[in-house]
This record gives sequence, structure tokens and C-alpha cells, in this order.
Amino acid sequence: MNNKDNYKNAIEQIQAREELKEKTIQKIRDNRNKKKITYLKYLSACAVFVIAITSGKFYYDRINNGMLEIEEKPLYIGDTNKVPLIALNKNLPRFSSIKELEDVIKENTYFITNDYMKESAVEDVALNVKAESTNGERKNVTEYSKTNVQVENVDEADIVKTDGEYIYYTTQNIVYIIKADNLQIVKEIDLYGEKERFLPFELYVNKDKLIVIGNYSKIEEVEQQNKLRYSSRIYSETTTQAMVYDISDRVNPVEKRTVRLDGGYRNSRMIGDNIYLISSKSAYYYDGMKENEILPKIYDTLGGEKIISATDIAYFEGTNSYSFMTVAGFDINNNENVCTETFYGASDTVYASLNNLYITQIEYNDRWDVSENIIYKFKLNGSKIELLCRGEVKGNLNNQFSMDEYNGNLRIATTSGYDEKATNQLFILDENLKEIGKIENMAVGERIYSVRFIGEIGYVVTFEQIDPLFVIDLSDPRNPQIKGELKIPGYSSYLHPYDETHIIGIGYNTKSNGYGGVTNANMKMSMFDVSDLENPKELFNIDIGDSYAYSEIIYNHKVLFENKEKGLIGFPVTLREHKASEDRDTFSIFHIDLEKGFERYGEISHKIDYRTNIDRAIYIGDTLYTLADYEIKSYDLENLEELQTLELEERNFEYDTSTIDLIEE
Repeated sequence: MNNKDNYKNAIEQIQAREELKEKTIQKIRDNRNKKKITYLKYLSACAVFVIAITSGKFYYDRINNGMLEIEEKPLYIGDTNKVPLIALNKNLPRFSSIKELEDVIKENTYFITNDYMKESAVEDVALNVKAESTNGERKNVTEYSKTNVQVENVDEADIVKTDGEYIYYTTQNIVYIIKADNLQIVKEIDLYGEKERFLPFELYVNKDKLIVIGNYSKIEEVEQQNKLRYSSRIYSETTTQAMVYDISDRVNPVEKRTVRLDGGYRNSRMIGDNIYLISSKSAYYYDGMKENEILPKIYDTLGGEKIISATDIAYFEGTNSYSFMTVAGFDINNNENVCTETFYGASDTVYASLNNLYITQIEYNDRWDVSENIIYKFKLNGSKIELLCRGEVKGNLNNQFSMDEYNGNLRIATTSGYDEKATNQLFILDENLKEIGKIENMAVGERIYSVRFIGEIGYVVTFEQIDPLFVIDLSDPRNPQIKGELKIPGYSSYLHPYDETHIIGIGYNTKSNGYGGVTNANMKMSMFDVSDLENPKELFNIDIGDSYAYSEIIYNHKVLFENKEKGLIGFPVTLREHKASEDRDTFSIFHIDLEKGFERYGEISHKIDYRTNIDRAIYIGDTLYTLADYEIKSYDLENLEELQTLELEERNFEYDTSTIDLIEE
């Protein structure tokens, strides 16, 4: 069986919604000529659906849905190598033995024979999540780009960071440290070796620490026993890896610590000096599989490799996501062991406040429709992670902005069903994830396209034929009320707060498709005046491109460029023209004036070429920097006059696609 057949069989098993499949396939088509490895992750966007929803449900009755009672005695792995997990929850069910775990895996997932395992292994590969932030500011620097994060002081990782003096950028599996004022590379970090490979995906910068997160693989040759025409093939077992560098001397970064978790990288957050990592490892079984091959592992340079025993793995009633999810926390500045907790169940959406981490898991009914979302709540106390409780709500989340914590309560907006049967709802859950308030049946027949919670107010955009913007008063969590509703053509896929009484929506205008429905027209950006909760207004808007315009801002908030002092906002836009030769990629920047509206400030444009497509733009003082795979450019922010260009060497990487696991985007 060749690589093509492996992928074909995997895709045929996917039970995801057609909408998600089509979205993933379109991404692959659009980027089929790109060489960089990150585009393999678009194929892996269907990931969890191959393994996570391939068969029936796993039911146990030993779960308490309320607050979990915490035992004071911590739980350790092994007798001598003490790596603390979270405090042991008396009411949190865990597997009684490795035999019980094996039986559950065999019962609820496809049983893999030994021959099939030799022929086609499915391992864990990462989800490429992008974000931007800088935790620690260096002294005596000018203003510079900060993260467009969901929660202030809760950092999210991204491909680019700056501290006002240096730019930290990862592309083509290299991490570059670049002096910003002259665009000179002072250091390249390349860990893509022949025997061990580290593929960096995202970065954090915290004062004099650089944290690089990605996937690590140890390469081994495995005999094929006549299954392939070659006598051996490359076999890669992938783990999530975080590497902490001391960058006091930017020219000579010093590796201080490495933490690895079994499974593909799912997500992360950084709060203060603490990193929180989430990984997901596929659970499968085949004849003769050894115990240490079934169980997930962790590695920390402070204590070496440890195997998570079966009796330390928690499970929950009714899960149909058959993966091991590991949540880990560690302080980048001390020598305490990494703190971990492992579950039998996958993760979908991640949201973090300053004090708590929430991870959701989709549950499906017998028709493979989304039935409900399970929510796990963890208390974050320094690097310690403590599971507090489990809750559930019906429906599916749009993205992380569908969740928000306020005054100890979790607000969460979801969509249930499809087409004319779709309904939307908003739930308010208390500190124990028990429902205390809700609004149901918002915009029946439509689905949620964007959500933003700001203090005591929630904003929800739904869409089918027209865009209702709902303004919801959440000041009384037990009695939430829709105060206002604005109906305008089109919809907003991303809502961005501008000030206390204004919010920006970025999305599309729509037009009739001639068959009673609507289709996208051009992109647009709107300014909404929400000073009067009962009468929200579209104050002004601006059209962007035509019906073929597209921007990553629609689904990735980290690409947003914002300079509040100068009143600037921008994002990458791909413009498809009537002639393919005229297609171009741009980075469009707009000036915001509440009296005059949006004004086109400037546009950096070139023909479409994946080597130079702008992924991010940042500013340091009065200089704008654009970052693409093969080049970084600087501009005068006052007039967008080009200043300098740094060309990045093209790297050629060989990687074996037969071992790529599929993880949900």
C-alpha cells in the first residue's frame, strides 16, 4: 500500500461534516504547489475525525458531574522518579489496569492487525495553530506590536514575535533571530536533523527567554518484510516539544530546558512565566503491542522520560474521541518538574482566562451530528494544573471566542443542528459548570458566525440570508437578555473591540445566487456603534476587493495588525481578478476615524507567490515589517515607502508522509 492509498483510506473513514471536509480540501487545492511543510497540516485538519469518531461510544458510570473532591496527597508516576501530576481527584475515574485500557481501545476503535501496522502506521502529527504575543518588555525600546489575543495578559503563540529590538520568526522549519533596525540575521536555530527532527510551529518571547513549540520526531528504520518494494522505510513517532532558550545573548542562545509530550501539538497558552501545553496522541492497538507503546509518555530534561501508567489516566463517561489528551504546565524560570494530567479523550476548542483553562470535546449522536460539547475546567495556579469540574452544553462552538469567563462564570454560545433546523443558544455556567442562565432559539435556521464577549455584554452574529448582530445583556447571569438586534446584508466572521462603545466586524457582503439563496460578494469591514444596547447601528463600512477576495483574518485573529496610537488596522488579503495573471496578494491597512469612517491608508501588493505571500505584519516605532516565507521587508510606516529587504534562503526538506497522523485543525 503506497502513501496515496494510505491517505485515501484515511479520508474515506472521515465522518466530519461535509462543510469541514470541503473547507479542508479547498485549502489543499489552493496550496498544492507550496513546498513548505506547514501545508501538510491542512491535510491533517481532518485529523481527529479519522480516529476520534470512527466508531461507537465509551460509557462508564463512575463520574461525578459536580465539583470533584480533591485529595491532598499528590499523585506520582512510579516510586523513585517522582513527576507530580495534578492532585488526585477521588471522584475522577481512572483506569484500573493496563488490561482495562487495552480492552477499551480494542472495543471502541478500529482493531489494527500486526500486518497492517507494519504496512501503514498512523502516528501523531501536529496542528498548526497560530497566535502572537510578547510577555516581557525590554527596557528603553519604542512602541511595538503586541498580540491580538482574546484575553489580556493570556499569551498565545505565533510564528513571529518582537521585543522592540529583535524579531523572532519561524519559517521553513528554522527559527530566525533578526536585528530589527538593520534586518540582519544574528542567529538561525535549525534542529531538523537526519536522526532527530524538530519542526518549530510557534514561538513565545518572555524577557530574555525564547520558547519554541513544535513537533519532535526521532527517526528510525523499520523493516517492511516485503510490504513495500524498499527493504525499509522511515518511521516517525511524533511528540509535542517545547524548548526554552536563554537569549540574554541573542547571537548565542543557550538551550535551558526541553519538555516533550506524546502526541501532536494541539494548543498552548502562556500566563506570566508559565507555559501550558496540550497534546493529543491517537489511541490504537494491534497484536503484540507492548505496554510502553500503548501508554503516553512525557519527557523533561530535569527528570528524563516517564511513562504515564494506565491507572493515572482519567476517563469520562460517554466519550467518543479515542485519543490520549495530555495537559502540562511548567515555569520557564525554575527547576520544578513539569506538571501533567492525561485523559482518554481528545480536545477541540481551548480557552484560557488568567486563572482557568477550559477545553471542550465534541460528542456526536447516532447520526454523527454534534450533540453536545463537554467542557473540562482546570484551575491554573502557577505551573500547577488542577481539574476542577466537568460540564456540558448542547451544540457546537464556532471557535475559542465562543467562550468567555466573567466574574467566575463561563459564558458559551453554540449552534445545534443544520439548515432550517439549526438553532443558536447562549449558556451561562457557574464556577462548577452548572447552568444558571440561558437564551435559546436565537435566529432559528441560521448558525453562529462570530462571537465576542466584552465585560457584561455579549455580541453574537448569526447568518443564513441576512446578518443579525445580537447585543446581549449579561449583567444578570441568571437572566441574560437580548437587548438589541441589527439586521444588515452580509455577515461578520470576526468581531474586534475598538473602544467601550464601538466594535469592528470583518466578513463579507452577500448577494442573491439566483436560486433563492445568497452567496458571498466582496469582503467588508464595518464599524458598529453599540453605545445604545437596544439600538445597535452600523456606523460605517468599507468594501474590500470583489467576490473573490479572501483573508486569513476570517478564521485566524492573530494575523490582525493594529496600531492604536496611529489609528491603523490591517490584515492580509488575497485578490482574485478576472485574469489569473492579475491575481495578487496584499497587506491592506486602513485608518480609522469615527467621524470620517474607514480610509484606505495603504496597500503592499505583489503577484501571488507562496514565497512572498505576507503571513504577518508588525511594527516597531515608525517602521512596518512584513514577513513571508522567503523574505522580510521593512517600510516607513508613515508613507509605506520600502526601506530594506532580507531574503531568507530556500530550504529543501525531505519528510515521509506515510507516517503523518491526522489531527483536527
